[in-house]
Amino acid sequence: MKILLQVGIVGLGMVVGSAAFAQDWAASCGREPKAPTVNVSNVTNYNSSVEHFTAYDKAARAYYNCVAKISSAKQTAISQKAKADMEPYQKATTEIRARLASNLTKMQTELKAGGKKLGAKPKK
Repeated sequence: MKILLQVGIVGLGMVVGSAAFAQDWAASCGREPKAPTVNVSNVTNYNSSVEHFTAYDKAARAYYNCVAKISSAKQTAISQKAKADMEPYQKATTEIRARLASNLTKMQTELKAGGKKLGAKPKK
């Protein structure tokens, strides 16, 4: 059910899908800071808006750094698991390629020797 829900959310748009996905693992960073409203109607409101902006900037950077750190750790774990999952397939493919190449080389050598022994003219 969760997969179907995520697919539905992604279908609505990447921003909605990303936000819903991020809630699962970004929660440990606390709540995302809410952007303040800028009011430049007079000097007092402007100065207040500058203070709110500065506070928001600091909180937003701290929140993002936390989210990025967790995201990086999760991506690394996913990559390591994927690498471990792929390893047996890569090993088997490498072994098969080596075995086939060895068989072909051996057979080619035997055919050349046999052809030479039987008087076959070498191919140009």
